[in-house]
Amino acid sequence: MSKIIKQFSILALLILILVFPYFVFGQTTPTMGGNLKDLGAKSGYQTSGIDEFSVSRIAGTGVNIFLSLLGIIFIVLMLYGGFLWMTGRGNEERLTKAKELIQAAIIGLIIITAAYAISFFVFGRIASQTLTTPTGGSSGSSGYGKCPDGQVMNLGNCVEK
Repeated sequence: MSKIIKQFSILALLILILVFPYFVFGQTTPTMGGNLKDLGAKSGYQTSGIDEFSVSRIAGTGVNIFLSLLGIIFIVLMLYGGFLWMTGRGNEERLTKAKELIQAAIIGLIIITAAYAISFFVFGRIASQTLTTPTGGSSGSSGYGKCPDGQVMNLGNCVEK
């Protein structure tokens, strides 16, 4: 009976770990007296008239979905290669096929990881080039991060004078 309770508690813990991220809604979470859109507006960023579905975001999502599917294919190939290896029963031809399949899957994983890293870098650069810049006052010691009128830059944040 204790084995069943232990297995049930581990299952419940895993379900909780998988479900908790769904309760995080950053855009509607109160942050410093409002949601993130209000915080952006108070910081001097343009928040109206911005399209949430930019070309770079759609392309990045498509690439991530494609690479995720390739990762699933990798797992299936590894399981199939392991199955062939375990059920080979000393048959050299079957063991060789299993080894070649596992090696090809690992090479594919390396290629998938490199493609993901490259796409993450490229789309990150595209997104950083298309972000809006703060508008407003001329306070601040440099051109980076200007604050609205009546506020000054303090440790990278705009605060009241």
